[in-house]
Amino acid sequence: MHEPWVLLTGNGAFGDTAERTGLHYPVNPSSLLAAQLDGEVISGRRVIGRGLQWNEHPTEALLPILEATREAPPEIVISTGVFSGRSTVTVERIAANVRDFQFADGGGRRPAGEPVIKGGPSAYFATLPIKAMTHAMREQGIPALVSNSASTHGCNSVMYTVLHYIAERGLPMRAGFIHLPDTPEHIARTGSNGPSMDLRLQAEALRVAIEAAVRYGDGDLNEPANEWEW
Repeated sequence: MHEPWVLLTGNGAFGDTAERTGLHYPVNPSSLLAAQLDGEVISGRRVIGRGLQWNEHPTEALLPILEATREAPPEIVISTGVFSGRSTVTVERIAANVRDFQFADGGGRRPAGEPVIKGGPSAYFATLPIKAMTHAMREQGIPALVSNSASTHGCNSVMYTVLHYIAERGLPMRAGFIHLPDTPEHIARTGSNGPSMDLRLQAEALRVAIEAAVRYGDGDLNEPANEWEW
């Protein structure tokens, strides 16, 4: 029996064709974090961190990783990306089967209502203890919320693709997605007045989230998320 481990992914560079220059990420901080935590042992689980580079569909980056680990799959998959304009770490609840991009990707493609996976379910719920992860981060003084929308861009596509892969194959893996704020360096570079969070605090947020995901397993806190999204 193999030792349990955690796959942590970050998104690659994107947005170089976006009209809003604030959405250009030549180096995605979520991939920097995946690289930073790569090799760490958290709650007895070794973290394997990988940055995802893909053009038309996240399967290009995800399938080689997941197929290569079929004999010893991860216990937990946590994917991450940046959500510009959000001020807190947000743990996603739902991945929708739709790609409706707010700007063109690096290849000039801009899906407008296409499914992530043709014929797939309308949506998947995260199989991580999203409330426990959120509360654990708050207890450490890290702003965090449960989010009920992962948007309809690349991050949502990554989350849906991972959950669909697991569901199709009936794998004993739990998975979900965490959105991270912009970094202060990115805000400064773009001259924006938007919110940000230091990369060191983001790294600690991911460590705490992984600890909670391991500790709660298939369960979660039995209480309302207590989030106000209207």
